[in-house]
Amino acid sequence: MKEFKRAVQEATDEEEGPLEFKVEGHDEVLRCHKPTDGQLAMLMASTGRHTSQHTQIAGVIDFFVSLLDNESQILVSDWLLDREDPFGIAEVNDIMSWMVEEWTARPTPLRSVSTP
Repeated sequence: MKEFKRAVQEATDEEEGPLEFKVEGHDEVLRCHKPTDGQLAMLMASTGRHTSQHTQIAGVIDFFVSLLDNESQILVSDWLLDREDPFGIAEVNDIMSWMVEEWTARPTPLRSVSTP
């Protein structure tokens, strides 16, 4: 039987440690980890051309939550399900843009809050 070996992960991922951030209106410090190749593959699959908009949004939320540590996952899930909490997909998008900037050292343009 053929056996496949897993690729060796770069030691730099562990050395960097999780990113920490806070969300306005909440006191907790959240922690996120750099995505693995597998997580990125799942994000690409869930947001492909062949998927509906609802599936794409769910894929982005699933991906985002999977990057968080266990405590942060619970908090974010609770906020997203709380009808009275304004935390939503716009905030997830902003946080994910910041994460990409941090991990790649490349700034991304901020989402405009005003209309042109």
